[in-house]
Amino acid sequence: MIKEVLKLLPAKVRRRSGWVALAVLVRAVLDFAGVAALIPLLLAVLKPGSSRGEMLLLCGGVMAFVILKNGLVVLLARVESSFQLEVYRDFSRRMFVNYYHRGLLFLRSKSSVQLGHEVNYVCYMFCLSVLAPLFRMAGDGVLIVLMMTALIVWEPLAGLLLCAAFVPSALLYSMVVRKRLRQYGQEELEARRRQSRTVVEAFRGYAELEIAQAFDTSLASFDQGMRSIIHSRQRMERYHLFPQFLSEAAIVAGIGLLIGVGQGDLGVVSGVFAVAAFRLIPAMRSMLNSWVMFQNASHSVQVVTEGLKESRETNAKDEPPFSFAKGIELRNLGFAFPDGSPLFSGINLTIRRGERVGVRGASGSGKSTLFNLLLGFLTPTEGEIRIDGRKLTPANRGSWHKLAGYVPQEIFIVEGSLADNVALGHTRPDRERVRQVLEQVSLKEWAEALPQGLDTPLGEYGSRLSGGQKQRIGIARALYKEAEVLFFDEATSALDNRTESEINRALEELSERCRELTMIIIAHRETSLRVCDRVFDLETNRYNDK
Repeated sequence: MIKEVLKLLPAKVRRRSGWVALAVLVRAVLDFAGVAALIPLLLAVLKPGSSRGEMLLLCGGVMAFVILKNGLVVLLARVESSFQLEVYRDFSRRMFVNYYHRGLLFLRSKSSVQLGHEVNYVCYMFCLSVLAPLFRMAGDGVLIVLMMTALIVWEPLAGLLLCAAFVPSALLYSMVVRKRLRQYGQEELEARRRQSRTVVEAFRGYAELEIAQAFDTSLASFDQGMRSIIHSRQRMERYHLFPQFLSEAAIVAGIGLLIGVGQGDLGVVSGVFAVAAFRLIPAMRSMLNSWVMFQNASHSVQVVTEGLKESRETNAKDEPPFSFAKGIELRNLGFAFPDGSPLFSGINLTIRRGERVGVRGASGSGKSTLFNLLLGFLTPTEGEIRIDGRKLTPANRGSWHKLAGYVPQEIFIVEGSLADNVALGHTRPDRERVRQVLEQVSLKEWAEALPQGLDTPLGEYGSRLSGGQKQRIGIARALYKEAEVLFFDEATSALDNRTESEINRALEELSERCRELTMIIIAHRETSLRVCDRVFDLETNRYNDK
């Protein structure tokens, strides 16, 4: 598993990890020196005839060394912590980017709660409960080896007895609990995922749950999840207590063996043994606890490994930009999902620049899928899409998106101001341009009446907006980016008749003002397709001129 962890680190980070390993080694040597510094003080106390002045002077020297040593330890600990947090930031960011770039099919096949949990919590757990314990185990292991080696050199019998008391018990403990720890860690992760999903779904579905008086179901699921988490954590806590028992029992057993078979001045030997035990007990306990934590979080290695695999779909930045002087051509287009039968096939359609084309069909006929193909989110399983004669591919779709505007049924509203939502993706919106496009979609007066104008927060998921306002903001967003093609995916299906008429009228006015603007509209209602020059029927694979 340690090899798997090292493979996850980029070459640059692995090189830096060498310096961190050196810092761990220096910390262990400093801790050993701190214990060794107590030996002369102990011998001075036990030596007959030592004056109080000499002992106080020696005590002062040891105290100065301890202060200096701990100051250096703090600096070295900061090096380790900075490295771990840098890895967390890098892994979390890379997983976020990779998941996003895996595309629409991947995101729709996964729970957004699960993906968010993995990007944030699992990456943090990897650094906190995998990397950090590895460093601690390495440091504690070096310290234990140094102390046992020194003890064996100084008093071979005492050192060997200590090894005989500790090593077998530690090995037996690791062999017995390793599989259980991994199992418990996986169970706790799954329980936390379910718990997050329960909370998010309850908050998002408040109205439906309240009307159906179904919150008790969500609460019961929450309570069940909490019981699972607590049960897993309690089992883990039991195993966390064993290292303390094992380390203390090993020391006591070692002293007992020393008294039983030892020779010479047992007082001095036992005193040195006790000083060594003063640091060995916490080192042994820390090492075993770190091992427990490492095993418990081992499942995160697999999650992070999968999350860091880069997507094959990458936007090529060196591709020339798309032009849109002629139009869009669909040639024998077909699509089938990976686990399903063909959705449609043999579609041939030409959409000329400046046209308003509608797409209709029964539910499940593939209208939204067709849009996702036209936008490059999905790749055709047969045929191709050409923009001004150039084939649309996953590699060049980023260039195509610069010319396209998209208005779905549910408008994506970020938790920000009105200006932020109209100028989505622009950190410093052109406020004058925002006002112009709001006027084009008949929202200027409404915006001016808002308490903070363009800076008014729209609430989480646009909770302060009506359906019609959201749709107009979606259209304004497309106009702000100066899109040459507007895609409307059931944009008015959730609106009442009056609001739908207002949106359609706004589209007609927009089309009259911008003659070269191309519109492609999916709709169930015939009233929403009246603005179109032609309507393509997805089921018959034909279109009608109006």
